[in-house]
This record gives sequence, structure tokens and C-alpha cells, in this order.
Amino acid sequence: MTTPERDYCYFIDHRKYNRNIGCRRHDNAYGIHGGGSERDRWRADFAFYRHMRDNGDPMALPSLLACLAFGWFCWNYHAGKGLWRGQLLRRFVKAPK
Repeated sequence: MTTPERDYCYFIDHRKYNRNIGCRRHDNAYGIHGGGSERDRWRADFAFYRHMRDNGDPMALPSLLACLAFGWFCWNYHAGKGLWRGQLLRRFVKAPK
């Protein structure tokens, strides 16, 4: 029996336009082992946009705009690289144990 593929794209269909690979890379750049400064966040967002654009995805620009507008909430800011340390999202939502 095969294990179902993990869906890394939250608001769009991950099975189209090779999206899941781009979403996984983007999530990893944002996550615990990624993060950094605001400039690093923008680099991750534009890398995601380029991946989608290069695969002919019509959701490339709307996804970039959503990431730029709301990504700060999920970005893993490193100490001294943002207004707070860690992901603001984790301050409101506890990770499952």
C-alpha cells in the first residue's frame, strides 16, 4: 500500500503545476530550520513565485502577493532579525504533541 502524498499547499490544489514541490520548499524555508531576516523571507517568497511561474501556474502572482502580505505571521524570525524571535503563529497556536 502506498502512503498518500503530504499536501504542503494549504489554499490551492497541490496536485497541479508541480505545486507541492514548491510549497514544500517554501514551507521549509519558513520553518524551524529556515527563517532569518525579513530579507530572507522575501527571498523565499520570490523563489516560490519563480517556481510557480516557471511551471506555468496561473496562481503564481496571487500566491506571491498573499505570501508578501501575510507571511510575516508564519516566518521564523531569528534573534535580532525581526520584531520578535520565532514564529508569531506559534505564540497563538501550540504545536500538537
